[in-house]
Amino acid sequence: MNGSCAYFHRPGVSSHALIEIARTPLHCWAKYVNPARPNQEPTAAMQFGTLVHTLALTPETFNEEFVRADAINRRTAEGKAHYAALLESGQHIVTAKDYQAAIQIVKAIRSHPVAGGLFKVGEPEKVLIVPRESPLLPLKGRLDWLSPQPAIVELKTAADASKVAFLHTVYRYGYHLSAAYYRTLVSRVTGAPESAIPHTFVVVEPKPPYAVAVYPTAEGLLAEGREAWEANLARFDECWINQDWPSYPVESLKPSSGMNRGLRFAIEEGELEL
Repeated sequence: MNGSCAYFHRPGVSSHALIEIARTPLHCWAKYVNPARPNQEPTAAMQFGTLVHTLALTPETFNEEFVRADAINRRTAEGKAHYAALLESGQHIVTAKDYQAAIQIVKAIRSHPVAGGLFKVGEPEKVLIVPRESPLLPLKGRLDWLSPQPAIVELKTAADASKVAFLHTVYRYGYHLSAAYYRTLVSRVTGAPESAIPHTFVVVEPKPPYAVAVYPTAEGLLAEGREAWEANLARFDECWINQDWPSYPVESLKPSSGMNRGLRFAIEEGELEL
């Protein structure tokens, strides 16, 4: 079991579980609580996102998780057997096109006058666990990057990294909830006040010219995210204690002024579930 699978199956409440429970507790249970839940099958876009994260944050692990397809000669019997064995092993096979695109994205990040410096000192893929009194599950999170100050940096891919478009993406996918949740975890593990822990999004477009944007997250946005995860955690804990995970409620269908900023419950294509 690789690191991602081990983390996914580790008991605890992740930010993505708290986003999912806003859909229904039943969906949250099926995806994050059910002990018999299967491993996530990544889409091609999600696999590309994992590739970018690996090359940008933990390049030394590339050969453990990926194999370049152009290194396998599938025209020979030996090559075909090697390819089949790789599929069985769980290693990801990367096309030359995707590999070169990911390399260009990493170059764009590292050459950016601000983004490049954010990933120079710190710990990548940092797992944090905050225990809670039984019977409550611990809180858990896996941060893209934790600097020693401490400071949190999240790497995102987005088709449009402009400020207006990305802010819409933040609300659509609940990135602000995750950001605030991660900041609370860091605070509880390190003892630093949450207000002293900066959070920054580094956003890169996955197609040429691989434009990079850097967005320090405002306190107002983090406050909204904290309010959301606290409410959702209270609901999760209630469901966990009662072992009751209801589906959709029976209620009147009427217009809502908040529809444009409602959370979407699937993560964006190309993003990791942490």
